[in-house]
Amino acid sequence: MQVFINDKVFECPAGATLPEVLEANDIKTDNIAVAVDFSVIPRPDWNKTVLQDGNKIIIIKAVQGG
Repeated sequence: MQVFINDKVFECPAGATLPEVLEANDIKTDNIAVAVDFSVIPRPDWNKTVLQDGNKIIIIKAVQGG
């Protein structure tokens, strides 16, 4: 199946969870927020989030600065 991560297409197996897809694509999970189809997924719910074909995943990285 295909999912979109920040508008790029990624292939993943059916029934893959959010952490599985992030790990398979070498996406670091430190200091990020994730939304699936425009709904923010709290980090404790990541393992329960099973992705579907065509899901749009948005990753927002927190940065510090001044």
